[in-house]
Amino acid sequence: MQAPLIKVAEKAGFCFGVKRAVRMAYDAASSCSGPVYTLGPLIHNPQVVERLKGMGIDVCDNYEELPPGATVIIRSHGVPLEVLEFLRSRGVRIIDATCPFVKKAQDIVATLTNSEYHVVIVGDGNHPEVKALLSYGKGRASIFPHVPDGVLKLGVVSQTTQLLEKFIECIKWLIGHREFQEVRIYNTVCQSTAERQKECKRLAQEADLVIVVGGRNSAGAKKLWVVASEEVEAYHIEVAEELNPSWFLGKRVIGITAGASTPEWIISEVVEEVKRITGGKVDGRG
Repeated sequence: MQAPLIKVAEKAGFCFGVKRAVRMAYDAASSCSGPVYTLGPLIHNPQVVERLKGMGIDVCDNYEELPPGATVIIRSHGVPLEVLEFLRSRGVRIIDATCPFVKKAQDIVATLTNSEYHVVIVGDGNHPEVKALLSYGKGRASIFPHVPDGVLKLGVVSQTTQLLEKFIECIKWLIGHREFQEVRIYNTVCQSTAERQKECKRLAQEADLVIVVGGRNSAGAKKLWVVASEEVEAYHIEVAEELNPSWFLGKRVIGITAGASTPEWIISEVVEEVKRITGGKVDGRG
């Protein structure tokens, strides 16, 4: 049987915001005196979080427990306004690694609500980015599909890692189910996220199987898996050890992509393991 072709997505792996956050954490590990913490996982990848721990950067899940004099790194997803205010009052040193695209979405929510718009956020209400976005609405924001009665001026934004198609569907639903005097829509889906999803769709259409590499708690990796699964057989894994040789039986083209929080070394390990299992050759950046 002919060995399969392994296609690796060009845009797989760290995005700009994640690269920036990890670099800031590495710099803090080498330059800061005293304890250094990230407030929650810096990014949604347990292997990177474990590597940072080995460099002396621990995860703190409760901001009220941070000791005065500590350094705290705000993760790429951002944090609610009230958390920032508490940290400032606590006297800790703050390194803000919030992704610039997330920060832009926060600023849009604040501007809209200051102009008396009610803002609807299309996204996962349990995701830290969305929780932070809600705080910038200061009581004038809600998560799709909830819109309070009496709202006449509506603003709509998206979680940056949301599927663009879903964002468009939600906008159509809002306009079709309620009447507003004015609606302002801001496409805050990260361009890198949108391009990554489009590339994943093309890859899935060309392949017999797609492997999505990323943390279990990575919203971006989960959405890539959704995109791929709509086209072809697909699996979401964290590390190469999770690969199952039976997945590859009879497959001629195997696609590999990864979420924006997945480091290059993990992607490389997956590619090498797929090559070992299948005897395939890599077409792409691998």
